[in-house]
Amino acid sequence: MKRSEYFQKRLASGDVITSTRFCPAKINLFLEVTGSREDGYHTIESVMQKIALCDRVTMTISKGEGITIASNDRTLPTGEKNLCYRAAELYLNAAGITAKIDMMIEKRIPIAAGMAGGSTDAAGVLKILDEAVGALNKTELASLALSLGADVPFCLFRSASICRSLGEELSYVKGLSACHIVVAKDRKESVSTKDAYRMIDSLDYTPVSVQTVAEALEKGDLSSLSSSMMNRFEDVILPLRPAVGVIKETLLSCGAIAAMMSGSGPSVFGIFESEDDARRARDLLREKNCFVFMTRPWC
Repeated sequence: MKRSEYFQKRLASGDVITSTRFCPAKINLFLEVTGSREDGYHTIESVMQKIALCDRVTMTISKGEGITIASNDRTLPTGEKNLCYRAAELYLNAAGITAKIDMMIEKRIPIAAGMAGGSTDAAGVLKILDEAVGALNKTELASLALSLGADVPFCLFRSASICRSLGEELSYVKGLSACHIVVAKDRKESVSTKDAYRMIDSLDYTPVSVQTVAEALEKGDLSSLSSSMMNRFEDVILPLRPAVGVIKETLLSCGAIAAMMSGSGPSVFGIFESEDDARRARDLLREKNCFVFMTRPWC
């Protein structure tokens, strides 16, 4: 008997399956836009690193139909526009099964902050369902992930990776060595990723290679990493969002060996060797009314 058939029989008999998964945010240690395509999408070369700031997705699967979502964040869409809703719907359709899905999404990762909050939650939904149902192979699961968004394949499979093309081409890279990470976002700032890419299209630049960052990570050399990190979106976002620059300078002034915007922003992260320096930066940014947290690399 296939696992999916066994799953359907369990639900038919009245079984209720409940599962919880922690879904970590990501930061970009390197992000270059390498080109644009005729379909409007852009190709990238990036190093993504998960960090131990997590949303928590709890799912209950039972007999019936329909998908419901609740959240502690009132600003989060809970209907069909929610990426987790779409992830569950896609998985059930691809697996050819019927079930009632009830989800609770406990948000800690800020929304629209360049940290893959929606993508990591959607990846968590795919993982929960696949562990319960087991109907899809890795290739099929990866295809579903990419259809949901460019960051979802990374969130599904890796703790750290070099990501190319639309983000779906993943290759191994050693993650950050032990360090302290402070991430901050001005509470009033937000950035449209679509608008950020449009502004990138107006720039004239020569793409930078990811190789130096990958070599620094392989050696565990935070000093070399700090001098080779870059994010192309800073070229267009920093002039328009002064608060982003203020956060970056604050992190560096408190002793961060590197500070950079994540994704298309507006979140900024700083990497610290000293825990005391990281705490000082966190406390100072809280005084500036920033959303701020102190964390570490996700292993």
